[in-house]
Amino acid sequence: MPDLLEIARRRGFFWPAFEIYQGCSGFWEYGPVGALLKLRVEDFLRKALMDEGCMLFEGPVLTPQDPWVASGHMEFFTDFTIECQKCGEAYRADHLLEEKTGEKTEGMSLGELQKAIERAGIKCPKCGGKLGSVYDYNLMFRTEIGPGKRKVAGVLRPETAQVTYMPFKRLWELARKTLPFGVVQFGKSFRNEISPRKAIIRLREFSQAEAQFFLLPEMKNRHPGFKEVAERKIRCKPKGKGEKEIEVRGLKKLTSEWIAYWIAKCIEIFERMGIDRGRLVARQHEDGERAFYSSDTWDIEFISEIFGRIELVGISDRGDYDLKRHMELSGHDFRVDFQGKKVVPHVIEVAFGIDRPLFCLMESCLKQDGKRVFFSFPPNLAPYQLAVFPLVSRDGLPERAREVWMELKKQGWLAVYDEGFIGRLYYRQDEIGTPFCITIDHQTLKDDTVTIRNRDDQSQIRVKVSGLDEKLRSLFK
Repeated sequence: MPDLLEIARRRGFFWPAFEIYQGCSGFWEYGPVGALLKLRVEDFLRKALMDEGCMLFEGPVLTPQDPWVASGHMEFFTDFTIECQKCGEAYRADHLLEEKTGEKTEGMSLGELQKAIERAGIKCPKCGGKLGSVYDYNLMFRTEIGPGKRKVAGVLRPETAQVTYMPFKRLWELARKTLPFGVVQFGKSFRNEISPRKAIIRLREFSQAEAQFFLLPEMKNRHPGFKEVAERKIRCKPKGKGEKEIEVRGLKKLTSEWIAYWIAKCIEIFERMGIDRGRLVARQHEDGERAFYSSDTWDIEFISEIFGRIELVGISDRGDYDLKRHMELSGHDFRVDFQGKKVVPHVIEVAFGIDRPLFCLMESCLKQDGKRVFFSFPPNLAPYQLAVFPLVSRDGLPERAREVWMELKKQGWLAVYDEGFIGRLYYRQDEIGTPFCITIDHQTLKDDTVTIRNRDDQSQIRVKVSGLDEKLRSLFK
């Protein structure tokens, strides 16, 4: 496979942040092409989730500390950490043990990890020094809000979910006081990771799209769209068992109908996005691995040739834990009157990342045809829809090419204009995944036709400029 990370840096998808100051791990920047691709991924997910009935919501990324005391993050949002006593380098203890020995660490206690690391004789990977004791490390970024005596403890949110739960009563009213209903929030979250790595896979500042579905417990086995997905086959790994392929209807023996539906729907969304379905696995969390508030959690994972298993979305039954905890600490009543009784709704969460699906989309679509390298993004996901070139930079071709380019932009196309050696121009657009290139040549000046080059098979057709918009719209269907 071509070097995806090298292409990403060279062609303006993403690169490490703060490079002129020697960088800071866990922070990456999106270049002009990557920023467009990220917008495409977000827009695709936004439409997919709104098509499922979700309302949009946006809340602050900086919050007071109290909501996170209620949620349990201040106490439980920790990772096991171990430091080198010689150079001071910190490592996530469970990851270090798995990498060095292959031993599975799900459900291991702090003491068990300590003994396993000592038994394996693991030293600091950086300097070979002796490692210290394993300890709990809280991943919250903390700060202060306001000056002087009125300042309050603040945190950067580590997830969007809690910010969505706090205005639950307002959202319930906007949903016309019915259940179930869904709310999705797109935005940044922050986690002070111990050892961020793997490019944009593990970041300290990252983007999410987390959907919260509020419903009654008895509704969890009655999803209105389940019949639509029941016969689909998926690869899954139930807790305590190996991977197997089963029909979605078979998941009902392992989980609720709502979670089974969303496992199938997420796989469908990723496949339509352009991610290789054959590399997607639904994995159920083991009991010792699952978050304390969840009664059941499944991840959709992508099997990457570069970084191994990558979690793309987590689907969890959070019960009524979050709403009840906010009731207890805030004093606000989150019970609602529904079907003649007062209830605190339960929550099914579908928590997408943005950065990770973007990377897996790039890996899925990166192709090599001889010496030619290109991204075969679906046309509606490609950063640029079109590129317009003159065949040569003389004879009036650049002037006519610019006229065509301007007309396409007026018609709503996101197109880029460039000049130079035509082979290099095609190569450059292939490497950023532009699906169609339009070339203005000497024939254009005679009969006002242009060529449309297809990125994937390099085939070309000639079209009248007057019919260009109509033809392109048919190609994008």
